[in-house]
Order: sequence, then C-alpha cells, then structure tokens
Amino acid sequence: MSLDFWRKASLPTGCYVLISVFFLVSGELAGRQVQKMDSLEQVYSSQANDSIRVAAAKELTFFYIFNNPTRAKELLRESLSLAEKAGKNKSYYELYQNLGIYYDVNQQTDSSYLIFQEILEASKAQNWSRLEERSLNNLGMNSLNRSKYEDAIRYFNDALTLSRQNPESKESDWVNSLSNLGLANQELELYDQAIKYHLEALEIRKRMGNKGGMAISSANLGICYKLKGNEDEAIAYYKQAITYAKDAGNLTLYHRVHDNLGSLYNGLGQYQDAITNLNIALDTSDGYKIDPKMELSILSNLAAAHIALRNRGEALDFANRGLKVLEAQPELVNYSPTLKKSLAKIYFSMGDISLGSKYLEEYEAVNREIFKEENAELLSDLQVKYEVEKKESQLALQQAELTEKNAVLQRNYFAFAALGLFLVLLVAIFIFYQNRNKRNQELLIKDREIRVKEAYIQASMESQEQERRRMAQDLHDGFGQYISALRLYVSQLKSEKTKPELKAELVGRTDDVLDEMSKEISNVVYDLMPATLIRHGLMTALEDLAARISISQKAKLDIESRGISKRLDELVEINLFRICQEWINNVLKYSGAKQILIDLSFEEGMVRLNIFDDGRGFDPNVFLTSKGNGWRNLHTRADLLQAKVKLNSKPEVQGTELSVSFAYFSGTN
Repeated sequence: MSLDFWRKASLPTGCYVLISVFFLVSGELAGRQVQKMDSLEQVYSSQANDSIRVAAAKELTFFYIFNNPTRAKELLRESLSLAEKAGKNKSYYELYQNLGIYYDVNQQTDSSYLIFQEILEASKAQNWSRLEERSLNNLGMNSLNRSKYEDAIRYFNDALTLSRQNPESKESDWVNSLSNLGLANQELELYDQAIKYHLEALEIRKRMGNKGGMAISSANLGICYKLKGNEDEAIAYYKQAITYAKDAGNLTLYHRVHDNLGSLYNGLGQYQDAITNLNIALDTSDGYKIDPKMELSILSNLAAAHIALRNRGEALDFANRGLKVLEAQPELVNYSPTLKKSLAKIYFSMGDISLGSKYLEEYEAVNREIFKEENAELLSDLQVKYEVEKKESQLALQQAELTEKNAVLQRNYFAFAALGLFLVLLVAIFIFYQNRNKRNQELLIKDREIRVKEAYIQASMESQEQERRRMAQDLHDGFGQYISALRLYVSQLKSEKTKPELKAELVGRTDDVLDEMSKEISNVVYDLMPATLIRHGLMTALEDLAARISISQKAKLDIESRGISKRLDELVEINLFRICQEWINNVLKYSGAKQILIDLSFEEGMVRLNIFDDGRGFDPNVFLTSKGNGWRNLHTRADLLQAKVKLNSKPEVQGTELSVSFAYFSGTN
C-alpha cells in the first residue's frame, strides 16, 4: 500500500499534511463510492461464505479508515477473527495490512510498524512479491511519519527494486514508490533529488493517463520548487496541478493547491493574484466542503493580502471569519499565527491599540507554543542524557570504592586497559593508513577525470576557433568577389556615359549576383544551425541534409527510422544531427563512398544511430589515436548524451559502420 502525501508543518499558511489521496473525490464520484460501500456492507452482513465476506471487508475497512475510523476499527476486529478461521493465508495478511494502516493514520506508529514487519516477513517466506512490495512501501510511510527519513528511503528503494525485478510488473506498479522516494527526499530538504523522482513519477503517470496522480506529482513539484526559492517553476507546477485536479474531479486537491498558490503570490507581493486564487479556494459552489484547517489557512491568507492592499474592511471581514473557525476548532490554534498577526495589524491601523496589542500578544504566544512543541523532543533527549550521566556518575563512585579496596585488581585492570588501548591504537593506525590510501586513490581518479574533461574542453575550444576561421574564410572568399562585382555594376549604372541598353543588362547582372549572395548566406546559416532542425525536428533536418548531398552529386544519402514518432529533446536532436554531419563530412572527404545510409531507431528506451557507407575501409585506430578535432568533437557530443560509440571498419575492405547508442528518457539526457 502506498500513500502519496506532502507535508511542511512549519509553513502554516500554504502547505498542508495531505494524509491520503485515495478518497479525495467529490460530487458524483463520491456518491458512487458511498453506493459501492453500501453494497459491500450488505455482502459482509449476508450469509455468503467467509472468503467472500473477507474480500468485502478489505475494501470496506480501507474506505472507513479515512471516512469513519470508529466503524473501521470495529469492522477490522470482526473481519480479522473471521479471516483467521481459514488460517493466516494471503487473504488474512491483506486484511491485516489495513489494521496497520489504521494505526499509522491514527498516529499509533509503533503498533503499525510491528504489523507491517510481520506482514513483510510472511510475504517473503511465502514469496508473495506484490504483498512484499506493499509492505515495504507501508514501512517507508511509517518511517516518514516517525521522521526516520533514511529508513524511509531504504524501504522505498527496496520496494522499487523488487517491483522492477518482477518481469510481470509495469510502470504503474512502481510509480508510487518513485513518488514516495520524492517525498522522503523532500522531507530531508534534498529538493533536487526529490524533484528528480517527482518528475519521473509525473512522466509515468502522464503515459498512464492518470490525471489524479499527475495532479499530486505536479503539486509536490510546486512545493519543492517553492522551498528551493524558484517561484516561477513553483507557480507553473501549481497551475498544472490545478488543471489536472479539476480533470480528475479531485476537489480537495483543487482547492488546496489554489490556497498554496495564493500563499505563494502573497509572499511575492502579487496580492491581487493571491486574492483571485484564494477566492477560488474558498468558493464552495462546486459542492466541496472545506475542512476547518484549510478554511483557516485560506481566510488567514486573504486577510493578509487585503491588509497589504489597504482594504481594511475586507481584511477585517476575513479575519473575523477565521476567528469563528478557530473558536469552533480550538485545537487548530497552532495554525493561526498569520491570522493573529493580521488582526494585530488591522486594529493598530484603526487606532485601537488595546485590541492590536491583544492580538499581537496572542501571535507571540502561538509562536512560542510552536517553538516549544518543535523542541519538546530535543528537551526529552536532554533529560534522558542527564539521567544516563547521573547513573554513570554513581557507577564511577562505586568503582572508585572498589578500586581502593582492591589495589591488585586495579593494577591488573590498568595493565589490561593499556594493552587494550595499544591494540585499539594499532587498529586505528591501520584504518588511518587504509583510509589515506583509499583517499589518495580517489584523488588520482578525480585528477584523471579532470584531465579528461580539460581535454574535452580544449577540443571544444579548438573546434570553435576552427569553425570561426572557416566562417571568416567563407565570408571573405565568398562575399568578397560578389561585393566587388556589385560595386563595379553600381558605378557603371551611376555613370551618365553608360548606354541605356547596357544599364538594363547591368541590372540583370546585379540581380544574378544578389541571388548568388542569398544562396551563399543560406549555406553559411545552414552550417551554423539548420532552421529545419529547430522548427521541424531531427528527421526533417536529416532529410534536408540528404537532399543537399544528393544535389551536390557527391553521394546518395538515404534515411531510415523506426520508433521516432515524436520529437526528442532539443539538445539531443542537435547533438545527433552534428554527429551525423561530422561523420558524413569525413565519409565524403576521405572514403570515396557513393552510397550512405543513416538508420535511426528508438526501442525499449534506447536510441540507436547507425551510419553505413560503401567507401574504402580503414584501420579504426587511426581515428582512436587521432589528435584531430573532428573525431574529438564527435566523441564530446556522444559523451554529452552518455552514449557508447563503436566504429567497425577494416583496411582494404569496402564499407564502414559508425554506431552510437544511449538510453533516453525525455528531459534527462
């Protein structure tokens, strides 16, 4: 079982604890769910056989955990006794799993941990791989709830590995593990790693067409980018999450993300945008019932936005509505700092020093209480440490008394202690030298990596300089003669001595020269960056290249492709095109080939580029040991794609093959 959620308790005006997304639906979907539960209740209460009743109890108890906890607990106790009659089989443990989730959701994390561990051991023993995977995910979520983030990451990784190793698994089976890994890294404030997992989960959910999952991944990405301080990205993903949540009918997420987005706009000082989104979050005309915590957050954010815009009346109205929520739900007091601060500002601006001071004191009191709760665990640890040190002192005193009475034992003790310290010192010295040698080895490896990178940079710079010199030469040689001719024709056209019939001929010649200059400019621009590649993609650019080579009559170039149904990432396309261009130039220049074939395919996550020609073969070591820029440029572009390059050719044998292959996931290469 896997629960997608995000939480940030230190941000009371925008980021919530989203405990579960399984039943966050509304309207018609919620009505259908209730009807289904009523039908299952009838099945459970009927005279059907025990296995059918237990199957109904699985769905019922899971639904009630998030909607009717009292009924969930009662039904779990009954149905587990019923299931145990048939022995502790797979069906029993699947129901038992719901009891663990019940404890986890209700903050009884130690009890839930023991249950999930028991299910994990049973599933391993019986080779129930799917149940084992769900148990690992549940243990990961349990660890998150107990703030044991490293353990959570280990459990989620194990679940992901187990699912991917199963030949029958699909992306939909492990996407929740990816999303949960993102959440764990998010809690550790490793936002770049969290974003990587959320993006991968988002891509899978897009391929699945899972709008609800896409909304959750987008919302998590919005939170990560907000906490990183990248507000533009956060806004884009929040808006994307809103669209997906609306399509999925997930009104809870729809309203919650509007509140988060409004809070973000408040922080950026874009108060009118904040008010627009917060009003949508507060609007229940779609039939959604806002929970008190969310309503308090929305009202607090609206009050703060209107204060910033000097709309004192509207600010006071929203603040008073927030007070009513707080009066009805006093346990939410720790989520009210923004509300208290806004009320203090309102009354101070109205000249009511008494009320302003009252709410300012309440604001400071709430902040102190939050600080106290956040440090309660730390204080508890300090108390335990004090008790331990106290007991150690007592033991030391007793040991001193025994030492005075037993001088011989004392000498023996020190002798053994000295020997132990000597052995420890020897082990420490050995470990020190081992670590130093290991560190030196790592430094040597890094030094080699740096040298390789420097070589690639040098090759790139040399290539750029060579390209600049070539462009300068082309422009000088190509356009110089055209400009000289144009000057001659223009001077003759200006001359009054030139006959009219000659002027007409000169105009025609001038037009011809301009046409040639236009073609020359097109060729130079194409060499820099083909417009076809940027506008229409790699396949169209390769076809254009083939047409140009065929027109030159140097060779015939054919293109074949498989699995390239849409455009690749722009940088991937550019690097592939430049690799083709670089290698084909070599083929035309040195091999004497008449037929060239480019074969490009995308299958099972791998892009493969093969270039065949019928020219003269050669020793591949000539290229592998070459200091020329062409081969180094080709290898540099392949390294950017993390691609493998193979060259198949032999001297005195017609034909050469260049192969480039790499794993491709959109947005990662």
